[in-house]
Amino acid sequence: MQDWEYNELIEYVDEVFINSINDGLNALQAGGRCLYELANVIEEGDTEKTIFYICLAHLQIDKGVLSSRIYEVVDSIVQVYDIDRFGNELGFDDAKDLSERIESVKTKLQTVAIIS
Repeated sequence: MQDWEYNELIEYVDEVFINSINDGLNALQAGGRCLYELANVIEEGDTEKTIFYICLAHLQIDKGVLSSRIYEVVDSIVQVYDIDRFGNELGFDDAKDLSERIESVKTKLQTVAIIS
Protein backbone atom coordinates (compact mmCIF):
# COMPACT_ATOMS: atom_id res chain seq x y z
CA MET A 1 0.00 0.00 0.00
CA GLN A 2 2.21 2.74 -1.29
CA ASP A 3 -0.15 5.70 -1.55
CA TRP A 4 -2.82 4.80 1.00
CA GLU A 5 -2.82 4.15 4.70
CA TYR A 6 -5.30 1.46 5.77
CA ASN A 7 -7.62 3.76 7.69
CA GLU A 8 -7.33 6.49 5.08
CA LEU A 9 -8.63 4.18 2.35
CA ILE A 10 -11.52 2.98 4.52
CA GLU A 11 -12.46 6.57 5.37
CA TYR A 12 -12.36 7.58 1.71
CA VAL A 13 -14.63 4.72 0.63
CA ASP A 14 -17.00 5.61 3.49
CA GLU A 15 -16.97 9.27 2.47
CA VAL A 16 -17.71 8.64 -1.21
CA PHE A 17 -20.48 6.17 -0.33
CA ILE A 18 -22.14 8.40 2.29
CA ASN A 19 -21.88 11.49 0.08
CA SER A 20 -23.52 9.51 -2.72
CA ILE A 21 -26.39 8.49 -0.42
CA ASN A 22 -26.73 12.12 0.69
CA ASP A 23 -26.88 13.11 -3.00
CA GLY A 24 -29.98 10.93 -3.34
CA LEU A 25 -28.46 7.75 -4.74
CA ASN A 26 -29.50 4.36 -3.42
CA ALA A 27 -26.95 1.88 -2.03
CA LEU A 28 -26.42 0.15 -5.38
CA GLN A 29 -25.84 3.44 -7.18
CA ALA A 30 -23.57 4.66 -4.39
CA GLY A 31 -21.54 1.48 -4.78
CA GLY A 32 -21.27 2.14 -8.50
CA ARG A 33 -20.00 5.64 -7.82
CA CYS A 34 -17.38 4.25 -5.44
CA LEU A 35 -16.27 1.78 -8.11
CA TYR A 36 -15.97 4.62 -10.62
CA GLU A 37 -14.23 7.13 -8.34
CA LEU A 38 -11.81 4.62 -6.85
CA ALA A 39 -11.10 2.51 -9.94
CA ASN A 40 -7.43 3.45 -9.84
CA VAL A 41 -7.16 2.30 -6.21
CA ILE A 42 -8.59 -1.11 -7.03
CA GLU A 43 -5.88 -1.58 -9.65
CA GLU A 44 -3.01 -0.69 -7.28
CA GLY A 45 -2.77 -4.15 -5.76
CA ASP A 46 -4.48 -7.02 -3.96
CA THR A 47 -4.32 -5.30 -0.59
CA GLU A 48 -6.05 -2.14 -1.77
CA LYS A 49 -8.57 -4.17 -3.75
CA THR A 50 -9.38 -6.32 -0.72
CA ILE A 51 -9.80 -3.34 1.60
CA PHE A 52 -11.93 -1.47 -0.93
CA TYR A 53 -14.31 -4.33 -1.70
CA ILE A 54 -14.74 -5.45 1.92
CA CYS A 55 -15.44 -1.87 2.99
CA LEU A 56 -17.90 -1.28 0.15
CA ALA A 57 -19.66 -4.59 0.78
CA HIS A 58 -20.06 -3.71 4.44
CA LEU A 59 -21.59 -0.33 3.53
CA GLN A 60 -24.05 -1.85 1.07
CA ILE A 61 -24.98 -4.69 3.40
CA ASP A 62 -25.75 -2.15 6.12
CA LYS A 63 -28.29 -0.69 3.67
CA GLY A 64 -29.85 -4.14 3.15
CA VAL A 65 -28.54 -4.95 -0.33
CA LEU A 66 -25.39 -6.04 -2.10
CA SER A 67 -24.62 -5.63 -5.75
CA SER A 68 -23.97 -8.95 -7.51
CA ARG A 69 -20.82 -7.39 -8.98
CA ILE A 70 -19.51 -6.61 -5.48
CA TYR A 71 -20.69 -9.99 -4.18
CA GLU A 72 -18.68 -11.94 -6.76
CA VAL A 73 -15.43 -10.21 -5.82
CA VAL A 74 -16.10 -10.31 -2.07
CA ASP A 75 -17.03 -13.98 -2.18
CA SER A 76 -13.70 -14.81 -3.82
CA ILE A 77 -11.84 -12.64 -1.28
CA VAL A 78 -13.57 -14.37 1.63
CA GLN A 79 -12.73 -17.81 0.23
CA VAL A 80 -8.98 -17.21 -0.01
CA TYR A 81 -8.24 -14.58 2.64
CA ASP A 82 -5.19 -15.32 4.76
CA ILE A 83 -4.19 -12.80 7.43
CA ASP A 84 -0.53 -13.76 7.08
CA ARG A 85 -0.53 -12.65 3.47
CA PHE A 86 -1.50 -9.11 4.48
CA GLY A 87 0.26 -8.91 7.85
CA ASN A 88 3.62 -7.76 6.50
CA GLU A 89 2.15 -5.02 4.37
CA LEU A 90 -0.50 -3.75 6.77
CA GLY A 91 0.98 -4.52 10.14
CA PHE A 92 -0.62 -6.73 12.76
CA ASP A 93 -3.34 -4.34 14.00
CA ASP A 94 -4.63 -3.35 10.56
CA ALA A 95 -4.46 -6.95 9.29
CA LYS A 96 -6.45 -8.05 12.35
CA ASP A 97 -9.02 -5.31 11.75
CA LEU A 98 -9.34 -6.37 8.11
CA SER A 99 -9.80 -9.99 9.21
CA GLU A 100 -12.61 -8.94 11.55
CA ARG A 101 -14.27 -6.94 8.78
CA ILE A 102 -14.04 -9.92 6.44
CA GLU A 103 -15.57 -12.24 9.05
CA SER A 104 -18.40 -9.74 9.62
CA VAL A 105 -19.12 -9.48 5.89
CA LYS A 106 -18.88 -13.28 5.52
CA THR A 107 -21.52 -13.74 8.21
CA LYS A 108 -23.81 -11.07 6.77
CA LEU A 109 -23.55 -12.38 3.18
CA GLN A 110 -26.02 -15.08 4.10
CA THR A 111 -28.73 -12.61 5.13
CA VAL A 112 -28.54 -9.89 2.48
CA ALA A 113 -30.34 -9.52 -0.84
CA ILE A 114 -27.94 -9.85 -3.78
CA ILE A 115 -29.12 -7.54 -6.56
CA SER A 116 -28.03 -7.70 -10.21
